[in-house]
Amino acid sequence: MSLDFEVRAEKGVFIGLSSVNEAKRNMYEIALGAWSNTGSSIRQCSGADWSGDCKLTVKLSTPNILSGYDNNDRFWITFHNKTIAVGRHGNSTPFMAATYPSLMEINYVGVFTGFGSNGYWKFHTFCY
Repeated sequence: MSLDFEVRAEKGVFIGLSSVNEAKRNMYEIALGAWSNTGSSIRQCSGADWSGDCKLTVKLSTPNILSGYDNNDRFWITFHNKTIAVGRHGNSTPFMAATYPSLMEINYVGVFTGFGSNGYWKFHTFCY
């Protein structure tokens, strides 16, 4: 299962992966260019909205991972074999991954930009 997308943003790109079509449920949250475009993370959130009870699984220093509004940045996300992996288009090796003892089924994707950043999204595939 995978997701392939492009985004233009200055900072704070967030992707939510969930088994249900509701923001107030269990989900995995992937952040790219968070902390003023200096870091990225994967968190597992339970029973609340995006700002609720989330446990940080992975946090990496990824300075300037987002190019801003002039360029599209293309990424992929895979989720299978108990692992969520994130990488750049054209590179088969993920730059960030998290493994969970029991990865929930992922049927829905939610996206937003935060912290004063606009986002322009283009989705190429969501394969199940």
